[in-house]
Amino acid sequence: MNALAIDCAVSKMTVAAKKDKNIVKVTYDIGIKQSEKLLPAIDFVMKEAGLTPAELDYTCTTLGPGTFTGLRLGLSALKALNLANGTPVYGIPSLDAYAHPYSTAVETVLSVIEAKEDEFFYAFYLRGEKLREEEDKEIEEILKQIDAESCVMVCGPGAKTFTDRTSEITPLYSVHSFNPQGDCTESLFEMTEKMIADKISPMEDYDGPLYVRKSEAEIVLEQKQAGK
Repeated sequence: MNALAIDCAVSKMTVAAKKDKNIVKVTYDIGIKQSEKLLPAIDFVMKEAGLTPAELDYTCTTLGPGTFTGLRLGLSALKALNLANGTPVYGIPSLDAYAHPYSTAVETVLSVIEAKEDEFFYAFYLRGEKLREEEDKEIEEILKQIDAESCVMVCGPGAKTFTDRTSEITPLYSVHSFNPQGDCTESLFEMTEKMIADKISPMEDYDGPLYVRKSEAEIVLEQKQAGK
């Protein structure tokens, strides 16, 4: 199948085009300049893969949680392709996509994305099944949910930071990760094609990103309204 995937949950954004089994991808670790590079990146990987927008069978993206700006940019770009060509858009929860390569691991898998200093978006998985919905908590609160005698494999963009901090806070815990942590575009392709095979519907026009926490702008607005 021909497809386009965007991993936009964190500041390191990856765009990948897939033509049959061949994949072309680019990664930009440029923070707020994502908006300047996203469309040129899409154009580049599509041309390198030998694809036109009309030839895409589907597009897919990390749905969240993650950076507010990145999630909106990624989804907006894919919805524009949907509007122009009717290409189905699929959204995959970010933590699910990062945990996907470890779905056969015997250990409990913890997928993490840094939210703020010592705060993470996270979810636990066992044999590919999510144990509970995504949450946003400080690392000390997350560690309270881990049995000190169990082995936990941490994955996702925040894995190294999480394991480093765990070693400082509770050095006896068996919490480890594999580095370097890559993008999840290939997981997005695999998971989306399974959804298509299972006849799961793509996103609707009104569907948006998956947010676990409120944006800074929303928090400031609520504080101002509460002060009136």
